[in-house]
Amino acid sequence: MKHRISITLAATSVAAMLTFTSCKKDLAYNEANDNGSNLAYASREASITAPDRIDAIVKDLSLDSYSFSFSNPMPNAGITRTAYGADNYLVYADPQDLICPEPIRIRYKYVPIWKRPNFIQPTCPDMAIDVNKLTQVQQLIAKADPAQYGSLKGIKISNGGAALASGAFIKSYSNLQLDKMDALTKGLDPSRFVLLGAPDNTKGGAFTRNFYGYADLDALVFKPYKTNLRDIIKPTIKGCFDPLILKTIRERLVEFNAGMYKGLTVTPLQQDKSIAVLN
Repeated sequence: MKHRISITLAATSVAAMLTFTSCKKDLAYNEANDNGSNLAYASREASITAPDRIDAIVKDLSLDSYSFSFSNPMPNAGITRTAYGADNYLVYADPQDLICPEPIRIRYKYVPIWKRPNFIQPTCPDMAIDVNKLTQVQQLIAKADPAQYGSLKGIKISNGGAALASGAFIKSYSNLQLDKMDALTKGLDPSRFVLLGAPDNTKGGAFTRNFYGYADLDALVFKPYKTNLRDIIKPTIKGCFDPLILKTIRERLVEFNAGMYKGLTVTPLQQDKSIAVLN
């Protein structure tokens, strides 16, 4: 996806926990992440004492081009850790591949699939930019735990690779509907913003899904500024926007529920003053 646009970042203190409704989740907070020490980026040297088959499969790939996480190691299958590769990513899938209903398919050309530190999702989905490598990993984990991983399906994603997702994960998208936040962003180009976060659980919240819009942050933010989703999307951040879009969305949120959203303020991003955070 190539969009010739400038963007801004948006943050809100409202319900920013990442949610994938159909996946088994271990939401245990890992304090080491806040100190810049993340197990997902653990050195491959950790496998010296115990040969690891996933390390062997992905040895030629850069760490940021794949991401796998598991509830538990499976040493008998040569899977010695619970995390491999990137601890965060943002990719996009075709809404038809996720079996999204027509209102979503019409509104969204792409659907964000993302992962962020602190919230661990065992293989739902996992990602690799090299489809052949991903297939090898899929075969390995399916044999190691057929009950949990035997039915995973590959979903084509925007970086040229694929993501492995469970049937339950895919099915959850078939129930998605447009909501109040879609109404509030009506008339705004979805390619010029992306909102990422959990639904608002408080009464009167505008968000019922964990995504809105599909701005290509990889091309617009991550690559130009050598950053990633972990650095940009903090636990209280909703997403990224074009500056005018950001102001418009804030105004509409405040008009919708001033008590909940009037505290939102816009702060320029340090790397680029034309980019801002709404927090």
